[in-house]
Amino acid sequence: MSEKIVGYVRVSTPGQAERFGIPVQEESIKRYCKANDFELVHIYKDEGISAYKERPAYQKMLKRLMEPDINGVVVNELSRFGRSTSDLIVGVKNILDNNKKFISIKEQLDFSSKTGRLMFVLLSAIAEFEAETIHERMIAGLEYAKIHGTKSGRPCHRPKIEINWIEVKKWRDMGLSWSTTAKVMGLKSQTLIKRAKNQNFP
Repeated sequence: MSEKIVGYVRVSTPGQAERFGIPVQEESIKRYCKANDFELVHIYKDEGISAYKERPAYQKMLKRLMEPDINGVVVNELSRFGRSTSDLIVGVKNILDNNKKFISIKEQLDFSSKTGRLMFVLLSAIAEFEAETIHERMIAGLEYAKIHGTKSGRPCHRPKIEINWIEVKKWRDMGLSWSTTAKVMGLKSQTLIKRAKNQNFP
């Protein structure tokens, strides 16, 4: 008796249509299921939706996947499933913890298999490393901010733009607006206005 499985496909922008188009992903999933004797129950589709937004079809897929008659989910490739490595790991772990299959066709991964479980461990290690690296950079930035007196932790050793205030006064006296004066001098208007206010420029 064939195992029942659901598919999930997603494309977020028109620019992804050629590589990640919904029909392309669907056809790949259908061929895979036929070749591996899976009964494809349904393909859930998030079209025109970024991975960073709410994904209604993704949520429906997860709910259907938890039903006892469904054995797993198949995607065309990993990038269609998770927002990031860590997000992918969390999603896949939830599926595996419920004794369901997770299959990615392009990467030739079945995380329920022996090789797949090993790959999952490696991906988990990478995700943990990424998280620790980001945390360390954030802490370093905050420490730098404390020492150098900045609020954001951003590098503050960038040289400050020098402004020729005599030239600014010349253009302003000729009736040019702040915006036009900034353009003439090759500056951003916000930068010029802010700096002028800071030193009480007339």
